[in-house]
Amino acid sequence: MRRLFWRVFALLWIATLVLIVAIAWSASYTFENEKIPGLDITRMDSVLNDQLRDASRALHAGGTAALREVQRSASERGIDLHVLDVHDKDILDNETYEDLASEADNAVADEQGLHSGHNRLRLIALPDGSRYTAIASYQTHPLLRMLVLRPTYFWNQITIASLISAIFALILAAYVSAPLSRIQAIARRVASGDLDARIGPLHFGRSAEMLSLANEFDGMAARLKELVEGQRRLIRDVSHEMRSPLARQRVALELARDQTPSGDVRLQLDRIERESERLEEMIAQAIQLSRMETTQPARVERVALDALVADIADDASFEAQARRCSLRIERTMPLVVNAEADLLGSAIENIVRNAVNYTRTDTSIRIRLQQVEREARLCVIDSGPGVPEADLVRIFEPYYRTDDARARKSGGSGLGLAIAKRAIERQGGRIRASNALGGGLEVEIVMPLA
Repeated sequence: MRRLFWRVFALLWIATLVLIVAIAWSASYTFENEKIPGLDITRMDSVLNDQLRDASRALHAGGTAALREVQRSASERGIDLHVLDVHDKDILDNETYEDLASEADNAVADEQGLHSGHNRLRLIALPDGSRYTAIASYQTHPLLRMLVLRPTYFWNQITIASLISAIFALILAAYVSAPLSRIQAIARRVASGDLDARIGPLHFGRSAEMLSLANEFDGMAARLKELVEGQRRLIRDVSHEMRSPLARQRVALELARDQTPSGDVRLQLDRIERESERLEEMIAQAIQLSRMETTQPARVERVALDALVADIADDASFEAQARRCSLRIERTMPLVVNAEADLLGSAIENIVRNAVNYTRTDTSIRIRLQQVEREARLCVIDSGPGVPEADLVRIFEPYYRTDDARARKSGGSGLGLAIAKRAIERQGGRIRASNALGGGLEVEIVMPLA
């Protein structure tokens, strides 16, 4: 929103400055070219006539030296002054253009003297019989003359007008951008999981459109909170309700196994028991995920991250051997973070177990732990098929599984990475996934150091 603020300010201020200059030029041009009542000449012509009279008086009184002072004063006002003798030579040694003499010869008389095009002329006769023709004309374009050759008070007025317009442009830019900036900040809070965030009353920029937008956003956030809380409550309630029939089913299975001799029926009972255990694990994960989303962090303590990773790697090595792969820590260092030890360990374990499940046989899972500025960075890299780029963010959603994961029938519940993400974010960290160079998936966990 900062860029929007400055864009709105710059647009309004530049437009105002252009308008000020345009009005000043229009008023100045109209004033200069308006004929003086009773004289039938414009004010510009009147100024040129004044310069010619001053040149005549200076030439009579002080000769060429006095005439040069008049010429210097005229030049400061943007006026060219030439004084030609009878041989059409400028007695002030000024550079003249070719048509200057012909314009003097073709001069036309009016009520206030002589003129030829945009030039004003005056014939000067000295007592010694010398005759001269003084010619005055403006040097520059009217717009350039207005901008460059105006008196100081004119630019003081322009500066004051520019400052006033800048103040109002700042106020208007803030009036537009301030409510949008607040809406953007609240939208980020809602996107990060704070479903109670609301825009509320706007103290600045209270236009009808902004108030309507704020009310619509608050209504959307309230409805979103209802939907999310309803989904969480449904998962929690269903998970709790399913635990009782599962427990009874486990008891019934044990009774049936005691009454059934060995054979195909007993194998089927074992299969039912395994599926029951898997379902019970999924329910436990669902309850854990729901609890993390509805409760605040507790029992935060200093955790030696390197020791925690080493313990998890040791435990996962046995499962990796059963799947004909290996697990090794390529890089580590002593790092301490503030976290809920159980949740952080569960998150890292879920990521490592996911890597073991999907890596190819006869390959290895690599673990790297290092410090980057004031953060601990843990990377778990497998040698599996990787994940499509479009699914790299969605794999952290509950129950989301890629097509490849479904085809492999890995037995996962689809909650492991979701639990890991919630657990890491609950500790103030962040997690992301990317496809590693050479194949495989790389999951990176970043935690602030204690």
